[in-house]
Amino acid sequence: MSWLTRATASTAIQDQSLFVEVGDAPFGLFYVSPVPVYLEEPYKNRTTPPSPVGNRFPFTIPPAGATGIWPIYLPVSGSPTFKPTNKLPYAEHFNFTIQRELGKSSVLSVGYVASWGRHLFSQIEANPGIASKCLAVAPPLIAPGGECGPFGEDQIYNLTNGTAVNGTRPYSVTSGRELANGQLDFSSNSWEATVANSNYNSLQTSLEKKVGDLRFLAAYTWSKSLDNSSGFSDPINPYNPNNSRALSQFDITHNFVFSYGYEFPFFRNGHGFKGRALGGWSISGITRFTTGFPVTLSESDDASLCGCNGADVPNYNGQPIHFFDPRGPGNQLFDTSPFSPETIGVLGTANRRFFHGPGFNNWDLAVRKNTMIGERMALEFRAEFFNIFNHAQFENPDGDVVGSNFGQVTSARDPRIGQFALKFAF
Repeated sequence: MSWLTRATASTAIQDQSLFVEVGDAPFGLFYVSPVPVYLEEPYKNRTTPPSPVGNRFPFTIPPAGATGIWPIYLPVSGSPTFKPTNKLPYAEHFNFTIQRELGKSSVLSVGYVASWGRHLFSQIEANPGIASKCLAVAPPLIAPGGECGPFGEDQIYNLTNGTAVNGTRPYSVTSGRELANGQLDFSSNSWEATVANSNYNSLQTSLEKKVGDLRFLAAYTWSKSLDNSSGFSDPINPYNPNNSRALSQFDITHNFVFSYGYEFPFFRNGHGFKGRALGGWSISGITRFTTGFPVTLSESDDASLCGCNGADVPNYNGQPIHFFDPRGPGNQLFDTSPFSPETIGVLGTANRRFFHGPGFNNWDLAVRKNTMIGERMALEFRAEFFNIFNHAQFENPDGDVVGSNFGQVTSARDPRIGQFALKFAF
């Protein structure tokens, strides 16, 4: 019996962020130009000179207290930034395992294994659109047809009363510069923030046999993994990160794996042609039956008026999800009728991941033949088959409620693959 009640591990901020947090020129590697420019003159507007963005080089550090230095570095768009309030990520691990010998060659293990992650690194929109501000830009404040709507967070709206609404995001400059250039000074920018967390709990069992001609390892895991971001590139709801909490992208409820090998005892000590031809055979393989990965639900039409990635999900009426055989008409995996698009300006009600896609039924098999030729030479033949029974291993369906393939399976993993090898050793 072994146990580990709690182990805490702190880690440094992931180096991955350094390849994303590039900043804007001259402070970073590149900048997003708001207008078409010349290749040889990247700060000169090709359409309506002079360019609204001046040359940023050479850069001179301004004196302390200097003002009016920002216009040359605007607009700021698509520039991920490290959040100053970030905390050090850490994880807590728990396990309790009992092992029991069965007979003289087998061992049974049963254990509880858990891992809780806190302050994990992810991306979250720092400047999301304000839906109420967008909905207010409507007639009679603006001429019919010019009202604010999806993907309109970075537009400038000239109202009938002579004023202007400079986009719908909370951070915007009202100096009039953006009106002259037709480009907002600030648009979508993300925080690289330690706002994610995770929770994994599992029952893990295994049965192992190592002695004799037959050797095998059978393992079964029943588990659940929850988080509000399954990785650095898995976006989070910017209004309330807790609303993104759902099954992890990699969650698998049931996972059974059976690996085995058997050396045929026939003609093991045989001599002559018969012993060499019929002896030395063995077979091995890996069999896996598992639940599929969760289906990620989304809505790509910006109906929430957020202007960001990670907030839009469809509405869900709470009815049970009915599943179909994806081999059927339309390759439909589940009934989509419980889902509907968002109401404009209102976030959807569905949990973004709460049911699983197609599972796995996979058999990999290998046959091996060793033949000794004298005392110094050996010939090995090996045949390997992946997915030997050619089961259709479907990928997850499209989870975009406004997509043309919503709920449909459009791809599959590899079919049966076989390969053969012959090796001569001397």
